[in-house]
Amino acid sequence: MEQKDKISEELIARFLRNEVSEQERAAVIAYLQNSAPDDAVAQTIFEQSWEHDDSRAGSLSPLAYERLQSRMTMPARNSGIPFPIVYRVAASFLLLAACIYGVTTYWQHVLNIIDPVQYVTRETYPGQRLEFNLPDGSHIVLNAGSKLTYPDKFRNGKRDIMLQGEAFFNVVRDEEKPFIVHTGHVRTQVLGTSFNIHAYPDEHTMRVSVLTGKVAVSLYKDSADTAPQQQQLLTVNEQVYFDRVTGAFEKEYVSAAPNMAWTEGRLILRNASFQEIALTLERWYNVKIDLHAAEGKGCRFTANFRENTTLRDVLEMLHITNHIAYSMEGNMVKLYEGKCNN
Repeated sequence: MEQKDKISEELIARFLRNEVSEQERAAVIAYLQNSAPDDAVAQTIFEQSWEHDDSRAGSLSPLAYERLQSRMTMPARNSGIPFPIVYRVAASFLLLAACIYGVTTYWQHVLNIIDPVQYVTRETYPGQRLEFNLPDGSHIVLNAGSKLTYPDKFRNGKRDIMLQGEAFFNVVRDEEKPFIVHTGHVRTQVLGTSFNIHAYPDEHTMRVSVLTGKVAVSLYKDSADTAPQQQQLLTVNEQVYFDRVTGAFEKEYVSAAPNMAWTEGRLILRNASFQEIALTLERWYNVKIDLHAAEGKGCRFTANFRENTTLRDVLEMLHITNHIAYSMEGNMVKLYEGKCNN
């Protein structure tokens, strides 16, 4: 096999990033010399990848660099056998692609120096709700007791953000920059859609519900992994339910709108456990709730309240409909699980 057939685009890209061994470097240089690519392409590679980057300029000695440039501009040696034009064209396109890759990486590096990315954290306390836009125009509603961290500018071909808690996303479509929400071991990726993520760290379950568009939800063994263990593709009125304790990762059909009702100031509890009621009321009303659950009951509760409903009215309604007893003292509430209706 000839030398030119052994040079891959990946090797040339690493060569431009100065991430090759001495043997690989010699192979690439020999390839450039022997293939005699278009002089303009060669000049672009060297000027963009070395001359304007001191760290790369030092990868070759001045004498070697000068010799290599002079050889690149010399006509190909006449071996008596014409170099097939198809290989010349292929080599030129390959080098051009590598050059573009190197220049793009280089300018990203320069941008991160002259205009570094800063991370912004938006956080809500119990009893609060916050609406804002991300740098790309995507609209976020952040529920009580939640935190969202994101860069002040999206670069490198993707839009990565991190969520703890609950948020509703209305994402601006950008097919060249996937929108990825990181919630521990689960990543939710979209191009442009609206969906809700419920992922409070003090709850053992999390949910991703889709209102419009399509969403890919992936489960990873470790948050740093690149290959998911499981993945679910969701469309309108579909939801992924992940149980952090059992590891269950299941898709189900739901009416998605009630899961986003909190964005309009409505508190909806659907088949909620006693513990889920307590956590929801703590975040919604900024109180501390002490649970006194009846052992072995495991009751499930359903209720619907408006934002301006007082905590005492909510507790009284739960008492009437679900036989939950309560007592209040300042911002401390005691709940006693009663008789199940289900």
